[in-house]
This record gives sequence, structure tokens and C-alpha cells, in this order.
Amino acid sequence: MARRRTVERFEFRGEDPAPVVAAMAELEAAHRGWVNLQPGIRPEDEPPPGSVLGVVFGGVAPEVPVCTWVAGRAGRRGVAPDRIGIQHATGGRAIRRLAEAGVTVPAGWRWVQDHPRRGLVVQVAPGTPAAQVVAFLVAAGEVLSRVPLTGTWLAHVYRPA
Repeated sequence: MARRRTVERFEFRGEDPAPVVAAMAELEAAHRGWVNLQPGIRPEDEPPPGSVLGVVFGGVAPEVPVCTWVAGRAGRRGVAPDRIGIQHATGGRAIRRLAEAGVTVPAGWRWVQDHPRRGLVVQVAPGTPAAQVVAFLVAAGEVLSRVPLTGTWLAHVYRPA
């Protein structure tokens, strides 16, 4: 039997992450759930849809990044660290590309994966403020986007039911 989830969607601006931070605090307390963040783009900048074959066999990454924060799950060994991920179409070595743009992985965070198709995965240091995580994701998403962005972001908050 599949677990049910509720999904809340709302817009926010990168310089005012308060609604996202509040949602993350709820999920953090429950040790379950995740948040996807997608930058806003103008309709005329919308990338053309990929072919079905490209998606199925090529693992095509999105031109507009999808940034994800996942709450650390509670288990037998305690609570796992939160993780973030960014799917993007700029290829491998995203950590280096971000650093060249002045967006560095904060001290104590550990990058887990930097793959050209599966994206970037980073383990967040315990105790990191949610506002710092959102700021990193927004900055990284802006650098890794292949289309112009509007400055607004859409949050999808996935809560366990």
C-alpha cells in the first residue's frame, strides 16, 4: 500500500525564504518529507520538451534546475543528516562551476555526488539553519540554470499524511 502525502505549492522570492524555512522546520521536526524548489522562468524562455527517447535512454537533465532538500530520517542509528540535491543540465563538475561563480559548499557539508545526469547531492551539516540551506539552493540554482530566471521560485512541499 502506497503512503499518502500532501503537497503544498507556493511562490517565494530568494531574498525572502521565510515560507520555505517554516515548511522545512515542520518536516525537520517530523524527520520526514522533502521540498522541491524550481526557479521561475518567463513563458518565452521555456525550453522545448525533450523527446521521449532522450528522456528514457539518455537520462536528460532539466534545463531549469530542480533543487531538493530532504529531511534527515530517524533510524536505529539516530537521525540521518539532511541532504540536498540539484538536478541540472550543465554537466559534471558542478561543484567546481559553483565555486568559480562564488557559490561554495559551506564548511561541514559533504558532497556525495556530482554526476552529469543524476545531478549534485550534498549532505548538510547537522544544525545548519534552514535559511542557509535555502540560500545555497537558490544561489546554486541560479548558477546552474541554462535559461534566464525571473527571481521568483516555486516551492513544492511534500508532507507525510
